[in-house]
Amino acid sequence: MKRILIAEDDLISRRLLQKTLEEWGYEVTQVKDGQEAWAFLQKEDIRLVIADWIMPGINGITLCRSIRESKMPGYVYFILLTGKDTKEDMIKGLEAGADDYVTKPFDRNELQVKVRAGERIIELERELTQKHDELNKLNLVLEELIRIDPLMNIGNRRSFYECIDKVHNRAYRYAYNYGIIMCDIDDFKAYNDIYGHLPGDNILKTVADSIKTTMRMSDDIFRFGGEEIVVILPEQDIETTLLAAERIRKAIESLNIEHKGSKSGKLTVSCGVSACFTTECKGDNKKWEIVLDHADQALYKAKEEGKNKVSSYKQH
Repeated sequence: MKRILIAEDDLISRRLLQKTLEEWGYEVTQVKDGQEAWAFLQKEDIRLVIADWIMPGINGITLCRSIRESKMPGYVYFILLTGKDTKEDMIKGLEAGADDYVTKPFDRNELQVKVRAGERIIELERELTQKHDELNKLNLVLEELIRIDPLMNIGNRRSFYECIDKVHNRAYRYAYNYGIIMCDIDDFKAYNDIYGHLPGDNILKTVADSIKTTMRMSDDIFRFGGEEIVVILPEQDIETTLLAAERIRKAIESLNIEHKGSKSGKLTVSCGVSACFTTECKGDNKKWEIVLDHADQALYKAKEEGKNKVSSYKQH
């Protein structure tokens, strides 16, 4: 049942309004002045108010302004009930925020038309709010999707850039360290050539899932390109980052996935490790790009040393 609040200091007029509205199927709450109406609106979800212009204490105009200036969750349709009928008075009422007005003594047909118009406005506002909320949810989902690699279900390069920038700036602000692991699936091109691209895609998913289960909740994992995966480890030094990289290497090796194109006969990864030491880095070393490049150099070293290895970049 739809609810209406009546604020009217005249008892007879108030009762007559209540009886009329209840005959039309509304649930009516009636109060004798604007102060009671305002107190009631603070605790009840009422979207349609009929208030007399002239009342003791808080009058209809002041009540209307208070509603418009408040942060109520939904729109309140406000009908001003008044004995004033000049054009200037009507303009004053509408400027205060009233949606409509009904002159006293009220005409039943006029009142019904204006109340129903208010209902339509309220319903439209509810529908728009619902659609707006749904759109916001969809936008959040879309925003998340554009940062996720759809194949590996980890962050993409765009989200990596956003994350590393935040981690690096936070590290310098608070004198934290952080580590970077760059992983690359060994002989992945050969795997695709032998087994096909669809099984290759499945391997990418499997490797990403394995790395996710190996790392901490606070670590961030990204597909950097092709079969390369980058992991950011906040508040870690070179030694702890090396240990994390070795866990990744062992986890992939323990999957025992056949790979006829590799020396070992099974799927493996190589990892390059670097770390940012905020108390030591100076000049260009303050850029996260340098830290990432060091991890890339370490990865190249691991590949050169025979693959299925972890190598680190150590500053001299």
